[in-house]
Amino acid sequence: MSSAQLEALEKKEAQEQDPIRQKLGSPLRAPARILGFELYDDNTAVFALANYQARVADLKSGECKKAAVKHTGPVTAVGVMSDSYKVSGSRIGLSASWDMTVKVWSVDNPQRTLAVLSGHSDFVKCLVTHPTLPLVYTGSSDKTIMFWRLPQSAEELSGSGEPMVIKPFKTVKGQHTGQIYTMCLDRETAGVLFSAGSDASIRAWSAMDGSPLSADGAAFDGEWVIPRGQHRTNISDIKCTEGGLWTASADKTAISWDIETGKSDLVLEHSTTVTAVLPIPQVGVVVTGVRDGVIYIWRVNDGSPRIIREIHAHTDDVTGLRIAGRCFYSSSLDETLRVWGIEDVVGFSGGLEYMPAELAALKAQAVEQSIANSTEKLNGTASALTEEEERELAELMSDIDDM
Repeated sequence: MSSAQLEALEKKEAQEQDPIRQKLGSPLRAPARILGFELYDDNTAVFALANYQARVADLKSGECKKAAVKHTGPVTAVGVMSDSYKVSGSRIGLSASWDMTVKVWSVDNPQRTLAVLSGHSDFVKCLVTHPTLPLVYTGSSDKTIMFWRLPQSAEELSGSGEPMVIKPFKTVKGQHTGQIYTMCLDRETAGVLFSAGSDASIRAWSAMDGSPLSADGAAFDGEWVIPRGQHRTNISDIKCTEGGLWTASADKTAISWDIETGKSDLVLEHSTTVTAVLPIPQVGVVVTGVRDGVIYIWRVNDGSPRIIREIHAHTDDVTGLRIAGRCFYSSSLDETLRVWGIEDVVGFSGGLEYMPAELAALKAQAVEQSIANSTEKLNGTASALTEEEERELAELMSDIDDM
């Protein structure tokens, strides 16, 4: 292990022991790395986990339920069918995996697999469910997008025999030249599916039959596509807004796109890989999550995009951002899901770094105690400070000056 890697590991371990980080965002701790999540309702989330499982979590109690959907590879993405599509009164969950399958199951009884979507020849990396129809869309490392139709009635899935095996009714192949990492449906009609991935292009398809979306105008050649160029490498997340798109990329940018013209409206530059993006237009901000776990809040509605808030809570890559009512949620490879009040974060007046008052007081006490301990050493009542301790003391003094 190189000295840089060792230093990064020590920094991460110190962050994990930080009592402030252990409380910020009321963390719900999962049993493994969270690779993705979806919100079932105000009280429930579904996790895609690296330990080959999908789990249902109770947001009120802050605990994961013991029952799990089991795959034979890491679970990369999860989804939930619409509230009108239920079996025995329970909504339907889905989980996509490196084992090349998508499993369909009851949220109330996740241990029982109702159906298996089978067709991909490599890892399934993302999935999207239609908000009103029994349609599912999946993207894979095999460079294809598959369109699936579940039974018209969810009760048809509840037979007592083996899980129903479902094949795709449409496979899109050849347009994307790399792995498909992320997809979303347009907000207005859910009639258009947007896709992106390792080839850094963004493409659009009819959500009904998988045909390429046609487009006119100087920016297009009869087919809606934003080619590689503006984004230079992997696109890891895509979100739809009314009339627009936001994408997050390993090229250290998050970009806003006009769907009509295919042109970028706004480019948010970061210092590291952007792993997740979440537009919140009702308050004029965009939230981004990055590889080192930091969450940034950008003001984007006044012609001068800028970071107005930073959240230093996660200790590893941010893997997902979702909104529910007046809150947004963030997941991470640090095995936590955290919740943030939108008004609290955006309206915070205590500086760039978000820190609720009760935690700020706790941090001040910890800093003062550390300084007192270090002062004892300086006075000779304990052993002399090492070079590392002197550096830590200097950082603590800087922290308290900033409060």
